[in-house]
This record gives sequence, structure tokens and C-alpha cells, in this order.
Amino acid sequence: MKVRCVWRIYGLAAMLAILALNPPPAFAASGFSDDPDAVEVAANSVFMLEVYGANSRKIATGSGFVAFDSSTLVTNYHVVEGGAYVVALGDDAEQYIIDSACIVDRQLDLAILHFSKPASAAPLPLQAEDQLKRSQRVVAIGSPAGLKNTVSIGNISGFYNQNGKNWIQFTAPISSGSSGGALLDDNGKVVGITTASYASTQNVNLAIRSASLIALYKHWDGKTFKSLGAVTGGGAASAVSISAETSGGTVWVTGSGKKYHSSPTCSKMKNPVEMDLMDAIQNGYKPCGKCFK
Repeated sequence: MKVRCVWRIYGLAAMLAILALNPPPAFAASGFSDDPDAVEVAANSVFMLEVYGANSRKIATGSGFVAFDSSTLVTNYHVVEGGAYVVALGDDAEQYIIDSACIVDRQLDLAILHFSKPASAAPLPLQAEDQLKRSQRVVAIGSPAGLKNTVSIGNISGFYNQNGKNWIQFTAPISSGSSGGALLDDNGKVVGITTASYASTQNVNLAIRSASLIALYKHWDGKTFKSLGAVTGGGAASAVSISAETSGGTVWVTGSGKKYHSSPTCSKMKNPVEMDLMDAIQNGYKPCGKCFK
């Protein structure tokens, strides 16, 4: 019995010595996708977009995110195509009206827009280096079907170039409304702009690489802004952006009319009711021609 015990002790000691020399592989440290608090912070910089034509009718919805600086919003060109202005809705209930662009590229399907005043959200960091690999974990944040800042997790499936676009194929679920959203790696950096998916397949989704976005941004002179309607074919915007500046986002309406006014003392108003500007737009009200010349 004593011999057996000695051998067991020696055997255990030998095993411990071997493990000390050849330790088992350690589990990888948790990344961005496993950190709900970090994802929440990133989601604060992603916006649901409502796109309006020159007649103040909503024509599209999509997603966008703050990048480069707090005055710059990134999305897909096809999200804003035909729009005169965009209403950006954030997690914190803040609303921004955007009616100017820094630079757009229809072929790349990218649009870099300009906030009239800096957003409170921080710009998301971009990953420009070509370090992506298949099976790498990614997080998509966007507003599919108008469900603001939905988060989904998946992995990178592959890469390819088609029609001048450098695509990332990934499995994190997206759908209509996710276009223009952020695809982040496990370091919390944006590696792509979520753009498209194959409807007839399961989780075959595509994002445009951040490198293409950075290259487009470098082509902008840094100071010239163009009317969003002029570069997307949406025509001239109504005086919505002016009303937001002068009335602090509040307008006045009447139950019998379909105009919104910058002041309750407008001579064309009877029994004015205060309303949020965004609610007025979404309910089909148009700017008063006297208030907003």
C-alpha cells in the first residue's frame, strides 16, 4: 500500500511538472461582443434615419453612425437617395435634422453627411487596416424594420470585390432598415458599413469596408458642404432646418389645418396647439408659407 501511495505521489508530481512546462492554452480574453456596456456606448453613436423628400413626405428609413468627428454622419447613398433632408434619431431621444452633405459616392454607395450642430455622440473609431479574417467575430448595430439600434452578433464569412466595392460577407443578422449601420470588430472598431443581404438565403449579409469610407472622406476638401437634395436628386428642402433652429424643435398646429407654424401668434392660426417638430413632419404637416419664407 505504501509503495502504491509513493508511486501516486511521484506520478502526480510528474504530471504537475509536465503541466508547468506545457500549460494548457488560456481562454481568449473577452472582446467587444462580450461586453454589453461597451456595446451600449457604441450604440449611442448609431442613429435611425428617416429620409424626407422636398414635400416633407417620408420616403425611406435606414441607419447611420457618427464617424471622423461629432459633426459627421455616415450612411449608404441608397438610404438618402432622392431625399432633401434626414431626421436622425438617437438612443438618447435626441433628434437632428441633416440637410447638407460633405461628399457622396453613388457607385460606392456611401454618403458622408454633416450635422448642422455637433451631435452629443462620440465618433466611432474606424479600422482601416486589412487585418480581417474569416470566422472573426463582428457586431452589427442598426435599425432593421425601424427597430432603433438593434444589436446582432455573428462572424465574418468571406471577402470579395464586385462592381468596384470591397465587400465583407458576414452572418450577424440584418434586414431592411439596417443599411448604413455599423459593423464592428471585437476591438469595438468599425470595419464596415452594413449595406445589403441576400433575401433568398440565410445570414448572407454584406458590408462595405471602412477603408473605402476613409478613402472617400479624404477626397473631401474639409470645408465645402452641399445641399443633400442637390447631390441625391431630392430637390430643395423646405424650411424645416430653419424652423428647428428658430423654435427649438417646437412648432404650432391647428386641428383644422395641415400646416405647422414657428409661432402661435401667426395670423393664420386659430386655437394653436404646441407640437414637436418631428411629430408634425411625420403627421404630414407642411411649413407655413408666411412663417417660413
